[in-house]
Amino acid sequence: MVCRNATFNLSLNEVCATMRLNSLTVPLGLLLIVTPLTAANPQEATENGPRGIVVNPYTDMVYAITASSGTVTAINGVTNAVTAIKVGSGAKALAINPVTNRVYVINSDSGTMSVIDGTKNTVTATVDVGALPSVIALNPVTNKIYVARSYGNGYITVVDGATNIPKSIKVDVEANAIAVNTTTDKIYLVGYEDQSVTVVDGTTNLAGRLPTGTHLWEIAVDAVSNKVYLPNSGDASVTVIDAQDNATTTVAAGKIPCAVALNDQTNVAYVLNYGSDSVTVMDAARNSVIATIPTGRRPQSIAVNPKTNRIYVANTHSHNVTIIDGKTNSVAAVVEAGAGPYSIAVNTITNRIYVANRLGSKVTVIDGRTNRSMQL
Repeated sequence: MVCRNATFNLSLNEVCATMRLNSLTVPLGLLLIVTPLTAANPQEATENGPRGIVVNPYTDMVYAITASSGTVTAINGVTNAVTAIKVGSGAKALAINPVTNRVYVINSDSGTMSVIDGTKNTVTATVDVGALPSVIALNPVTNKIYVARSYGNGYITVVDGATNIPKSIKVDVEANAIAVNTTTDKIYLVGYEDQSVTVVDGTTNLAGRLPTGTHLWEIAVDAVSNKVYLPNSGDASVTVIDAQDNATTTVAAGKIPCAVALNDQTNVAYVLNYGSDSVTVMDAARNSVIATIPTGRRPQSIAVNPKTNRIYVANTHSHNVTIIDGKTNSVAAVVEAGAGPYSIAVNTITNRIYVANRLGSKVTVIDGRTNRSMQL
């Protein structure tokens, strides 16, 4: 998961909606160096590098989005060959359906969604999804793609992945975070600084609301336990919703918690604390805190490899990745990752980790077995 709204300045008043990278919670396994710069002044660098990254573990292909050039970089995990795919203007976020081998990219400036065929790595369709699309998620089971807009007047766009036909549905929220439960076919949305989460039935498209904490930033869904995790950056906590009965529990976290990653094999949740440079480890069965683990400066995104029980944290200001051993809840290694590592994805089959560097132009590849890295 990515701290979608965290910028390179800690001030909450200046933390505004930027890019949304959706980590899809599916039992398939998913979900980034460059010229060094002074860690004390990362704002001086140009933010022209890849900001979002996704993996198809079945084809061993990686896709990183670069908004400044309106391109998606396709990386072959076997040969490391790199292919640039031109998409729309203002490319903002992407999602992947490993089942159909399609990559979906929303283009904010052009109000479109580019559909990439993962077999040919070419754009096969451009879909009108409305003005200023900002976030995207999909359900690989139903083959539906969900797109929210910055000023959508309470509507989101649902695209049929089989036909690429879009449809607007009313949800009464200006959503800038989306997550999908692939088992229950429920879609969860929050708006910036909302104090509730909107729940959409994927079959009927009917929407309802549940109260949560304050200043919501992100959503994580555990399809196995049917729980929803909502970091509350305003009060240093995480709201956990048991979707079976909608019962809520509040768990303390660090400063400015902004993302949650889940290991459904161990039933442990990892809360990324942007403001206190740490990860809060939660027993997901008891909704209790197990440990707090230090990270690098201003951790931006977090991903889990449930097969190895390793957790990976991209630290934007210290330009490295913290690797956590999930068995001991300790730091196993710190790997240099270039300038401004922003988002991270894991291929659970090959045990390779991919890091997108927002302040650079390359992708860092980490070997999960040796912790060695290289740049592409």
